[in-house]
Amino acid sequence: MTDSTDPKRQPPEHPHPEPPVAPDSTAPIADPEGLAEAVAHPTDPCVGGSQTEPTATQEAAVAAGHELANVEAMVGRMDDSGTADTDPWGRAAYVDEEVERHPAVRVIREHLPRTIVDLVRFRDETTVHVRRQDLRAVCAVLRDDPRVRFNALSDLTAVDMLRLRQNPRFDVVVQLYSLANRVRLRLKAGCDDGQPVPSLVPLWNGANWLEREVYDMFGIVFEGHPNLRRMLLPDDWEEGHPLRKDYPLRGWREFPVYNQERTVDRVRTRWTGRGPS
Repeated sequence: MTDSTDPKRQPPEHPHPEPPVAPDSTAPIADPEGLAEAVAHPTDPCVGGSQTEPTATQEAAVAAGHELANVEAMVGRMDDSGTADTDPWGRAAYVDEEVERHPAVRVIREHLPRTIVDLVRFRDETTVHVRRQDLRAVCAVLRDDPRVRFNALSDLTAVDMLRLRQNPRFDVVVQLYSLANRVRLRLKAGCDDGQPVPSLVPLWNGANWLEREVYDMFGIVFEGHPNLRRMLLPDDWEEGHPLRKDYPLRGWREFPVYNQERTVDRVRTRWTGRGPS
């Protein structure tokens, strides 16, 4: 056996690390806005006058006694404080208690004063109901107006309002996002069965497949779509549109029961497909 006291076998000695010391209240990290100003080079031609913000790690290091310093600074950089009275186009105006002060609502009323059918505010989310025939024009105004710039189409879908109201039966739902202002907006356009809705493909190519899916599942026709055909089901599908609320669980047609010389009515069968209950 080897001697454990052999100096050649002993691990190297390391100095005991000093205990971590919490930064004092004057540390730059306690003031992220100050840190951003300190590291910025607005006059440097190489950076084009842009400012450098603190990293996520720097923002996460909260100084002792200033637990909310980083949070307040972050909010200050992300949000333009004020209401529609003090800053009519700031971020706070998008969640103002008075929905008519919403910047998108004011822009729509300015360009298309008669198109808004209803306004809904729920948990700081605004939904604007517009006339079916004006949907594309409204989206174009919101996309191109420099004060709001809703330049990204997040989603497009539909809702069957059967048994929830008399008419219109469907709502085409459009989700928009402003990359500049970091806010979202929901548009809804009501339509009945057979009424065409203006396609948004001329504004956003991403609406192509979304509108095809809505046409496939709900049967809503988008006027001006370059290639409106079924998206998920085969082109020769003749059994309706599966996401309509009056569509039966097993479909409309009769289907053959394998290994048996009979057919079963889909409307009257159970989900197991083994015949009438």
